[in-house]
Amino acid sequence: MAEPTEQGGLRYRLLEPVRQYALEKLEQSGEAEGIKRSHAGYFLALAEEAEPWLSGPRGAEWFERLEEELGNIRAALSWARANGEAEWSLRLAGALGGFWFWGGHYGEARGWLEAALAQGDRTSTLVRAKALAAVSSMAWAQSDLDRAKDAAEEGLRLSKEAGIEGDRTTFFRGGTYRAVFLNLLATSFAEARDHERTAKLGEESLRLNRQAGDVQGIAWSLLNLAIASGDRGDYGQAEEFYAEGLSLARESDSAYDCFHFLISWGATSLFQGDHQLATRLTEEAVELARERGRGFMGMLPRALDNLGWVTLLGGKPERAKAQFEENLTLSKELDDKATITTSLEGLACVAGANGEPLRAAKLFGAAEALMEATGYRFGAQESAMVEPYRASARSRLDEAGWDEALAEGRAMSMEAAIEYALSEERSSTATPSTTSEQPLSSRPDHPARLTPREIEVLGLVATGMTNPQVAQRLFLSPRTVQRHLNSIYRKLGVTSRAAATHFAFEHGLL
Repeated sequence: MAEPTEQGGLRYRLLEPVRQYALEKLEQSGEAEGIKRSHAGYFLALAEEAEPWLSGPRGAEWFERLEEELGNIRAALSWARANGEAEWSLRLAGALGGFWFWGGHYGEARGWLEAALAQGDRTSTLVRAKALAAVSSMAWAQSDLDRAKDAAEEGLRLSKEAGIEGDRTTFFRGGTYRAVFLNLLATSFAEARDHERTAKLGEESLRLNRQAGDVQGIAWSLLNLAIASGDRGDYGQAEEFYAEGLSLARESDSAYDCFHFLISWGATSLFQGDHQLATRLTEEAVELARERGRGFMGMLPRALDNLGWVTLLGGKPERAKAQFEENLTLSKELDDKATITTSLEGLACVAGANGEPLRAAKLFGAAEALMEATGYRFGAQESAMVEPYRASARSRLDEAGWDEALAEGRAMSMEAAIEYALSEERSSTATPSTTSEQPLSSRPDHPARLTPREIEVLGLVATGMTNPQVAQRLFLSPRTVQRHLNSIYRKLGVTSRAAATHFAFEHGLL
């Protein structure tokens, strides 16, 4: 069967019954093991060829290539694990560090890497060190900060004992082994809001990366230093680090580095009170992530979350609600607990702004419990940003009612909290919002209380696109598209795509 690729070529595959029959015959021939080894070797070579390109100008092209081969990559990893080939497993999974990270494959990557690492010391130091760097990155993305720090510290110790800490690594963010592990530690401490240790580690890594002339390593160090400076309120110093780092990222045409500088600088600008700059930087980050598609699926949640806060503080809670909800759905699929936490907190603030104190209290409680479970926490600036919304909701309930609702939220599992946050339930104690914004759902250009994202989805569905096609166009997952469709059907009171399409034509939504 021939299928067209996004690059304009053709990709061939067998019909499944034929493939199974051929595999059965291969097993009977006695040559299967040799063929599987050759197959694994081919995809190991492909991954190692792609590795240095993933963070550069051709990153999107290489990401799509690896995404197309993901089934083959998984087969190669399965063969290596089943045959005790820990070295192959770590080389292959480690070389794909950038692919796993930017594509949001955190849990899967950790599964392959941790299993191979657990096979003892039957692997070379270089391969093991790179795998530990990848594990640290994936754990950080999942807000497992203890594991992120442990893996980075083990990698730092291992590289020093082996005398390779000054060697250059092809790990996807560049630098010497020592500089990479220092930056990984700094990134974890930055997430934990320990700006003193973040700054100390960032300064040493910056010195090492400047000595090595490693542009991407320098940018990473500058980012950690900028975040640390912003956390301690030194906005002038933070802006200098951000400006230098973003300039380097643009010069090297690194979409990944540009993205992280945009969202972090945007957040710092928001804390500083520069709403205009925060909006511009954050919107550019979201646009960049959407343009890059699946290759930035793992990055998009943090940009959407930041955009939700920018919008909320801009006095538009209904629009912020749609952004937090989109992010919450995507973050759940990626198991990104940090942005799940902050979006729950954001939706709690939205509920408070909309006069729903019970709902706000439950969501605040759920976010608190998740923070305690993951070790993630808000810094002083974030807490100051949230406090007015929390105080407003708190003032509308008596002490017993507030404590009871807060406890109910804290008792929810993460899955239950997400389901509640995405539900349409409104508190019986809700009062009209005091915001001056006209609710998005009541505007004439948003019929049937459809959100802007639901209108986008419906408009594309009405042109005859399938869920996967809509997902590709909007850089969502097919599951997220179906969730939007279910909401659309419910709001329109219909049960089919044909009826929804008829509504779209009647209201000019194509």
